[in-house]
Amino acid sequence: MDLFDETYTIELETTLEERLRRNKTENRLKYKESKRDLEWSEKDLLRSLERHRLNSMPGEGEKIFENFIKIDNTNISAKEVAKMIKEKFDL
Repeated sequence: MDLFDETYTIELETTLEERLRRNKTENRLKYKESKRDLEWSEKDLLRSLERHRLNSMPGEGEKIFENFIKIDNTNISAKEVAKMIKEKFDL
């Protein structure tokens, strides 16, 4: 089996409010140096929303990718998201 025989595309989305909150968490700041300048990081996120569409439109991902799932993880733990992905793709 070749490494790229089967791929899975997972799109995670959350509300702007939740993205801004997560950008300030201890874990994010510990592992992402670029997020440590909180003022810059918040402005960068807001600027990116003005210039780019960060999430696919309904049905768009399924048309592009063979193995695709989109999950709104605003109120879902990482563990639950992983469980959803495993179940969706029978992993």
